[in-house]
Amino acid sequence: MELEVKEVRKSRHIQDETTRMLWGVAAGMCEFHGCRNRLYKHHVTGENVNLAERAHIYAFSEKGKRFSRLLKRDKINDIDNLMLVCGICHKVIDSPNTDYSAKELLKMKKEHEERIIRLTNIKPELKSEVIIYNCNIANKPIRISDFIAQESITPEYYPARDTPVNLSPELRLYDYEDSFWNTMSTDLERCFAQYETSLRGKHISLFAIAPQPLLFKLGTLLNRNYDVSVRQSQGEITKWRWQKEDRSICLELPEPTCGIVNSNKVVITIEISAQLSSEELKDLFCGHRIYRIIATKCCPTAIKSRTDLQSVAKVYREILNKIRLECSPDVKIKLLPLAPSSVSIEIGRQHMKGDPSVSVYDRNFFTKEWASALTF
Repeated sequence: MELEVKEVRKSRHIQDETTRMLWGVAAGMCEFHGCRNRLYKHHVTGENVNLAERAHIYAFSEKGKRFSRLLKRDKINDIDNLMLVCGICHKVIDSPNTDYSAKELLKMKKEHEERIIRLTNIKPELKSEVIIYNCNIANKPIRISDFIAQESITPEYYPARDTPVNLSPELRLYDYEDSFWNTMSTDLERCFAQYETSLRGKHISLFAIAPQPLLFKLGTLLNRNYDVSVRQSQGEITKWRWQKEDRSICLELPEPTCGIVNSNKVVITIEISAQLSSEELKDLFCGHRIYRIIATKCCPTAIKSRTDLQSVAKVYREILNKIRLECSPDVKIKLLPLAPSSVSIEIGRQHMKGDPSVSVYDRNFFTKEWASALTF
């Protein structure tokens, strides 16, 4: 009697144990890059419901997208070949109008699951209030992503809220308009007042991009009475993780020029992003005593670590103390910051009761002339 040999076909059935493990490593979130859908709750009604689908990275069928003969058939339904996704992203992955390779999907899965591991390894007490402040610079609107800001604080901290505290104005004004400075300053104060009480005693991660005088203003609000970690973008608005821990910036502190001791006309420049010429300063502030803080290598990405930021703030504070000792009691300081956002915020945080009056200057976008914007 002859035996009939039949081909054993691999079932599409995914074991319950594999599904449970997939839910665990994905933390119930869609693993498609950029999608933040929770797969256990409807995003509109808030009802608890299972919205998860299991997508094959290498296709189950020979006619499917991303089929590979190199993957053994008994591995098709393993967790390493599955992504937990929402229905919309599942359709995107397998649509004939898209072209996501297995390599791309494997990368998405790996990055998502590694991020979950980082977040779940954080100690429960390390919560941080994420604060974002965006404001138009000249004629350019700038926006910091909520997701990027929240992700950037891990694994040191994790967000205290689902969405960051956003102090950004909803007003469509630009810094070359006459009413800009006072309007934006008042708006920032009012926005901050809404959160002031709830922020006290908590760690704060601050992400901000705005004209320099408003950054200084933000620093005076989130002063040294608050536990603030000021963040700095690293060349791109999507990169906010510090590149180093140790100090990399070198500062030059030329002897104060012009003016006389006990003068009430003083200028401080902070030249980190770019450098001013000595001739320009003399023309602008003839008769003033000029203190300069200059980075040896001026560039917008000069602040690469917390240590860099604190070293600039320390020097600025020392100059303020020196001015209080050497200059007349009614001294007024004109401050010209050409610096990354974090520097202007941090020196604003140094402003204390009893310090001389400080007028923060800004260069007009159209005329290129320096003028006082806000006074503290």
